[in-house]
Amino acid sequence: MDFQLTKEAQAIRDEARDFVRKEWKNPGHDLTGGLAAWHGDEDNRHAGGEIAKEFAKKLVDKGWYTMHWPKEFGGEEASIEKQLAYREVMSYEDAPASLGGGLVAPVLMVHGADWMKQEFLPKLASADIEFSQGFSEPDAGSDLAGLKTRAVRDGDDYVINGQKIWGTYRNDWIHILVRTDADAPKHRGITYLLARLKDENGDYMPGITVRGIPDGTGNHRWDELFMENWRVPAQSIIGEENRGWYAAMTTLSFERSNIGRPAQLLRTLEDTIDWFAGNSKKGTEDTLARAEIRNRLASWRVEVEMLRMLCYRVGWMQSQGLVPQRESSMVKATGDELFQRIYRGIAQIMGGYGNLLPTNGPNYKLPVNDFLPARGWQSIGTSIGGGTREIQKNIIAQRGLGLPR
Repeated sequence: MDFQLTKEAQAIRDEARDFVRKEWKNPGHDLTGGLAAWHGDEDNRHAGGEIAKEFAKKLVDKGWYTMHWPKEFGGEEASIEKQLAYREVMSYEDAPASLGGGLVAPVLMVHGADWMKQEFLPKLASADIEFSQGFSEPDAGSDLAGLKTRAVRDGDDYVINGQKIWGTYRNDWIHILVRTDADAPKHRGITYLLARLKDENGDYMPGITVRGIPDGTGNHRWDELFMENWRVPAQSIIGEENRGWYAAMTTLSFERSNIGRPAQLLRTLEDTIDWFAGNSKKGTEDTLARAEIRNRLASWRVEVEMLRMLCYRVGWMQSQGLVPQRESSMVKATGDELFQRIYRGIAQIMGGYGNLLPTNGPNYKLPVNDFLPARGWQSIGTSIGGGTREIQKNIIAQRGLGLPR
C-alpha cells in the first residue's frame, strides 16, 4: 500500500482547504453532522439547516458536490484517493455537506426506475432535495433484516403500518425498507420504497405521525416515525418486490472509509491543546505542564494517526477494486472506541468545564468549540449507531479471522 497522496489528491486537499476557510464560517449551530451535533430549539435547527444548504450550493457551483458520481449521471468519477483527501480536509475544517446525494443517490443509480433517476438525481445533484432514511426500528437496529414494518398491496398502492426510529423525518421524501412477505426468510420478503412524507404544503401525509426524541443533553437530534394505514404508490419500488435487502446493501456499502472521524478527532485534539494553553491561570499549575496530561494527549494523537492509516487502507483497497468488509469493521470499531475515549477523557481533564452544555446559556464560556462536552455526553451512541461494536467484532472474527459462527 502507498501511504502517499497522489498529486491530484494533494491538489484537491489544498484547494478545498483554502476554499472552505474563505467560504465557511461555522455559525455556532454545529452543522458538521456528527453524532452529537447540537441543534437546540427548532428555530436554531431551521436556521442552521438553511446555512448548511447555502454552503452546499457553493460546493455545487465548484463541481465538488457530485465529484464521486459516475459521468453518466453528471459526476466526474473522481478517484477514491481524491474523494478521501477531499473528505478529510472538509471534516478537519468542520464544514458540512462535503459530498452530495447521501445514501439514496447510489442506490437509485443502480436499482432505481428510469423515472426515479430523471426525477430525483438532478435535484440531489443540485442540493435541492434531501431524503430521510427509514431503516432502523425499535427491535431492528443492528439486526436490520428483522424489521417488522408491514406493507400490504392494495390495488396500485401499498398500505403501510409500523414504526421507524433514529432518523430525522423532516424532509419531504423518505427511502424506506418494509416487509412485504411475512412468511419469507427475514433477509427476503423486504421491499425498498421511495415515498412522500409530506405533501406540497409541507404537511405530513395521512397516516404519518412524527415525534421528536430528546436526549440527555436536551438536544432534539432524532425522531420516531409512526405509520398507520399510510398509502404509498406501488410504482415507488426501488428494484424488485421482496428483494429490497439486496438493493439496501448497495446503499450501505457505498461509503466505507469513514475518514471524517480521525480528521475530526485531530482537529479536536489541536483545538483542545490551544484552549489549555490559552486558559492557564496565573498562580496555578499549567495543565499542559503535567506529565500525565501530556502523555495522554500524545497517546491519543498516535491513536488518531493509527485510525487515519486504517481509513487510508480502506480507501486504497476500494481504489484497487477490493471489497473491504473486515477492514471497514475494524475502522468502525476502532474509531467508535477512540471517539468515546478522547471526548470523555478531555471532559475529565477539564473538570467543571467539561460538564458545560449549550443549554447552560450565555453566562458560561463553553470550552473549545462550544460542543465538546456535548459530544462527550453523546459519544456512547457511536458504538451503537451504524452497527454495534459486537456486530463489528463478529464481522472481523468471521470474515477476517475465519472463525466459526
